[in-house]
Amino acid sequence: MGFGTSASELILFVGAILVAFSVTGALGLTTYKVSLGIGEKGSILSDRLKTDFEIINDPDNIPVVNNRYIFYIKNTGNSRFIFDNTTITVLTDGNLSTTYTTGTPGNKGYLDAADVGNISLDTTFSSGYHTIKIVLDNGKSRKKVFNIG
Repeated sequence: MGFGTSASELILFVGAILVAFSVTGALGLTTYKVSLGIGEKGSILSDRLKTDFEIINDPDNIPVVNNRYIFYIKNTGNSRFIFDNTTITVLTDGNLSTTYTTGTPGNKGYLDAADVGNISLDTTFSSGYHTIKIVLDNGKSRKKVFNIG
């Protein structure tokens, strides 16, 4: 009777150890996946914080060249970003604008830190106040209210 009790206790002990190892493995894997996710989110947030820009036009004096309104964009962040028709979205008065072109120094297609590019809108505005909103491909956006006299 002594050996039967010992054997059953040994079987229960080994079973408990196997369950503990399984739980430990599952928790370790979950922790690893969470840490990877935190690292990826941190990298994305870091990129968004390094990327910044401003619309630097005088809101009461928007330049017009060949019936196109020109808006100046300055990279005020620490990193360059691609600045072309495929990576930015322009909204005027809440409507998606599709008739615009972009310009960068040297036509390189991106803005380095402190560079100024431009957006040339082929549209007509009535007199009064209007809004332009520019959205980069990473979601960073800026809005400006301007006046057409």
